[in-house]
Amino acid sequence: MAADTRDLQASNPTAQSQQQIASGLPQDGQKTAVYETFDQTSGQLPPSANLHPGGAINTAGGRPKDLSVGEAAKTIQLKDFKTIHQRPCVRDSLLYGICGGFVVGGLRAVLGAPLPRAANWAVGIFVGTSFVTYETCQYQRSRQREGMQKAVEIIDQKKAEKERKLREARAERLEQKESERKERERSRSRWKFW
Repeated sequence: MAADTRDLQASNPTAQSQQQIASGLPQDGQKTAVYETFDQTSGQLPPSANLHPGGAINTAGGRPKDLSVGEAAKTIQLKDFKTIHQRPCVRDSLLYGICGGFVVGGLRAVLGAPLPRAANWAVGIFVGTSFVTYETCQYQRSRQREGMQKAVEIIDQKKAEKERKLREARAERLEQKESERKERERSRSRWKFW
């Protein structure tokens, strides 16, 4: 078996080899593992190989284009607003927000608050109620989705168990038929004509 090169260095280190050991560089004729080449004395680790410049992964090389707010706003289309009510939970949350804002703003106005302040309350309640009901609806949908996934898993398990039982029952019936057939053959062989 080959001797460990670290033992040889520890027994008679020279000034040059001490510098190479401290810097993590391999000595002449010495193969080092990747983890031995890091300078651990400074406490600094090398930069992670998984990080890319700009924080985004671009496997084609180069740097991804930085988008501005104006460019992001250009991607919004009118049809997005025309179909927003068709998205899950949006319609209900907007209706709850409108009703809540109308009720609170109206009550504030009737009870003598200035109209701008009542309108501010109406808008605030609209936004808050819409946000809370939307998030609640999304949470309920996620819980429902998880429940459906569990139900599908249980159904699949029961189906697999049922199929396994059917296969076992078939195999048992085949064994029973085979044993009955062999028994009949044995009984026939006993009663032969001369």
